[in-house]
Amino acid sequence: MSDNAANLIPVPLQSAALLGIFREVLETSLIERGAQQGIDLLGPTDEFWRSLPIAELLRMAEAGNDAAQAELAWRCAVGKSVAKSYGQALHWAAASAERKCAAGEAVLGWLLYNGFGLPKDYSEAARLFARAAASDDLRGITWLALCVLHGHGVTADMARAATLFQRAASRGGMGARTAQYWLGRIHYFALGVPRDFAEAVRWLDLAACQGYPRACDLLARCYFFGRGVGEDRAAAVRLWRIAADGGSAAAMYCLGMCLYAGEGVTQDCAEAVAWFRSAARKRIAGAMFLLGQCYTFGNGVTRDPQAGLGWYRRARNLGNREAEFELGECHAFGRGGVVQDVDEAIRCYRAAARQGHARAQLKLGHCYRNGDGLGENKSLAVAWYRRAAENNDPAALVWLGECYEQGEGIVQDLGAALDHYRAAAAAHDPHGEAELGRCFLYGIGVRPNLRRGEALLHKAAEGGWRAAVAELECFYFARAERLFHGNGMACDTQQALLFYRKAGDLGHRQAAFMLGECYRYGIGTTPDPSLALLWYRKAARLFDAKIALADMYYFGQGVARNYREAMRWYEQAAEQHEDAYTLYSIGFCLLHGQGAARDTREAARWLRRAALLGDVNAQYELGCAYFHGEGLTQSLRLAMKWLRSAARLGNEEAQAFLERVERGNKLN
Repeated sequence: MSDNAANLIPVPLQSAALLGIFREVLETSLIERGAQQGIDLLGPTDEFWRSLPIAELLRMAEAGNDAAQAELAWRCAVGKSVAKSYGQALHWAAASAERKCAAGEAVLGWLLYNGFGLPKDYSEAARLFARAAASDDLRGITWLALCVLHGHGVTADMARAATLFQRAASRGGMGARTAQYWLGRIHYFALGVPRDFAEAVRWLDLAACQGYPRACDLLARCYFFGRGVGEDRAAAVRLWRIAADGGSAAAMYCLGMCLYAGEGVTQDCAEAVAWFRSAARKRIAGAMFLLGQCYTFGNGVTRDPQAGLGWYRRARNLGNREAEFELGECHAFGRGGVVQDVDEAIRCYRAAARQGHARAQLKLGHCYRNGDGLGENKSLAVAWYRRAAENNDPAALVWLGECYEQGEGIVQDLGAALDHYRAAAAAHDPHGEAELGRCFLYGIGVRPNLRRGEALLHKAAEGGWRAAVAELECFYFARAERLFHGNGMACDTQQALLFYRKAGDLGHRQAAFMLGECYRYGIGTTPDPSLALLWYRKAARLFDAKIALADMYYFGQGVARNYREAMRWYEQAAEQHEDAYTLYSIGFCLLHGQGAARDTREAARWLRRAALLGDVNAQYELGCAYFHGEGLTQSLRLAMKWLRSAARLGNEEAQAFLERVERGNKLN
């Protein structure tokens, strides 16, 4: 499978991607495991019962005290000061309820609601809660409110639930904290009442001050996002830590996320891993996924891709779409010790995509568009890009725009392409900014606007989209070439120089070389050898720039004459390309001891190579070398051969040499 648009890095620390996952988690029911399952025990509602020793409580219960029986039932249910036993809890709760004790009825209702010690029965539980509530029992009121809220055993009625919670919450004390939490929750999620974050914070704060973990968790979200209270992520971290210490799985996960990303607390991946482990033990799939990330990329633990793969699989088995996508990546590119398997990768992408994972949908779009592991199908590619775009993935907007622009899988529509690029750019996607900038540069679906196009591409480059720089380079250089050569527009060397400079400043080597040529020969500007040398240096990876630098050092143009530096550049050019002039220059320098020790034999070798490639000066020098026997065996025949070849090609020195030889022969 090709790596087109593949993301082979972890969810970056301190990134919008990580915070995006965080926000999604906090805004969905995923983190609310158990929020609507079972009913919290409120704890004792009377300070007297809370402080009573178990031996005395047991004595009073056995003596027939119905309130003592209700308290003992509660302690047996939670295992406080006595072995946890739902059977014993049921025994004492039933005994208390038979005496019409509201507290006993409430605890018995709780056991029926959860199916502890006897079959689950919402209707009977609600009836018992109503009887307890009628006697103004705090537990009864709160638990009845929860039944009414969820429609368990009674008709759901949000307004009535809110009224009941208000009645319980106003009682104050430890027993009221569950009702206070649920009032805060009702206002936070607008359950039957208008959304009111400030009111939510008021009630959640009351419950959190009593150490209620779930209230601390939800209040932390208010501080994290600045809802109903000023944004304060450090305060959110403190609240999540309290809730995590109190056993809240959601808070363990959120605290780990903050430590992992350094949000509201100093980044500490090792501690984050510890909290992710705690949350994973409570079956929080997102924590398992991030443990997979930590092991795969060595964040906070020793890098172990195979262990990471194991955590991804556990998270995937609990329905985590991020883990499903990462497993697809592992199979696509053979990571984590698995054999590359494109079919399995696509299966994982499909599974994640069906759960609304935008990057998986985008990846499927790429697979269909490029025929990677699937039959090429441009229309299906467009369909998957569209689904990813509908899930607010800016990258998908760009690729969908490209399909509209190219007419791939859909009727070509430059206006629609431009709209998609605009939407991606509005989301601050660097790729989208680059494509929109390109449209303004070339007038694709819009009137050309050089300044706007430049600004967008520069912004995209600053955002990390490297191709934006290349796009600008190519545009500037192409414009400069057209102006320089008059292709399709009036020749204007001064304007050409301006665009060559723009391209050169971005690192375009051919543009830098052309700037060197312009400054060296005064094309469109006053000759300036020192500036020419500067631009040739920037283009020095080009063969022609190496030759130009060598010549400038050899002849002392814009710099002090330096045969050694000239020789160095000639040699580098020769390594890059078998060029006659370069070979001749090296041979000439060796022949005359310029930039290197004089070596006539080595010089002759270089001159022969250049002469065979047709360099007229090399042919002349080689002819002279054969004539005088310098660096090779003297041969009049070979000397005349190379001298005549040079003379035919117009070398005046060779012509003069031959004339002298012929005059000498006549005299003889």
